[in-house]
Amino acid sequence: MIRGSKINRPLLQGISCVLLLFYIQTGLAQDKERLRLSTSYTKVMDGPLYLDFQTSARIDKTNITVPDAELEVYYEVDGQEFPLGTTTTGPNGKGQFALEGLEAIQPDSTGLYILGASFAGNETFRRASSSVEFRDALLIASLVQKDSLNFIEATLKDKALDSAIADALIKVQVTRMFKPLVISEEFLMTDESGRIMVAIPGDIPGKEGNLAMEVVIEENDTYGNVKAMLDAPVGTPIVHSSTYDQRTLWGRSSRTPFFILFFTGGLVFGSWGLIFYLLFNLYKIAKN
Repeated sequence: MIRGSKINRPLLQGISCVLLLFYIQTGLAQDKERLRLSTSYTKVMDGPLYLDFQTSARIDKTNITVPDAELEVYYEVDGQEFPLGTTTTGPNGKGQFALEGLEAIQPDSTGLYILGASFAGNETFRRASSSVEFRDALLIASLVQKDSLNFIEATLKDKALDSAIADALIKVQVTRMFKPLVISEEFLMTDESGRIMVAIPGDIPGKEGNLAMEVVIEENDTYGNVKAMLDAPVGTPIVHSSTYDQRTLWGRSSRTPFFILFFTGGLVFGSWGLIFYLLFNLYKIAKN
C-alpha cells in the first residue's frame, strides 16, 4: 500500500494542477460577457454577394451593440473550416464581408453552402461563432407587357438542381430614398413553375419616367436573401418646377418680390418722414 501511494502521488498532483487551471479559466470566462453574433447571406443577381454580421450583447438587462469586433470568416465542408478572410464591425455593431463568388467555395454533396464567422474573444467578451446555411438560387426578372398593361415577371430556380422553386415568398417593390414602395401583395408566393407576375401601377412617379424595380426574397430558410434589379421606363415622369430665378417669398434676397420692397420702403421712409416733421415742429416752437 505504501509503495502504491508513492507511485500515484505525482499523478494526483498533476490531476490537481489540471483541475485548478480548469477552475481558474472557468472563473475568468464567467466574468466575461456573452457576445451575440448573427449572420445573414445576400445575393444580388448580376451583382455582389456578401455576408452581413451583427454583434450585440445584453449587459445590465439592456441590449447594446458591440463595435470593433474582429471576425474571422470561413466556409465549412464535412466538418472542416476553411478561412475566407476577416472583417471588423463598425460603430453600430454591423459588419459586411464581400464574397468574390461561390465558385471558390465548395458546397457539400447536396449543394448546401455553409458559411460563418467566429469571434476569438477579448478582455470583455467571450468567444462566439455564427454560421448560415443556404443553397444557390437563380432569380430572373423581366418587364413584360400584356393587354397594354405592364407587369414584372420573375422566375425562381435552384441553380444546382436546375429546378423551379415553388411556394417561395417574393416581394416586388420600387426603390425609394428612404423606404421601398411595395407594389405586390403581402403574401405573394411562386407557383409550381417558380413564377410570379405583378402588375405595375401607371401612376408611380419616376425620374424621366424610369422606375428602379426590385424583386426580393428575404430571409428564406433555404436560399437566404436574393435580389434581382431592373429598370422599368413605365412610370410617370417627374415635372421639375424650379422657382430659383423667380421673385418668391421663399426665394433668395436678391429675388425678393417687388410688393415687399415697395411696402417695406414705404414704411421706412414714412416713419423717418414723421420723425423729421416732429423735429421741425419742435424747432419752430423753440425758436418762437
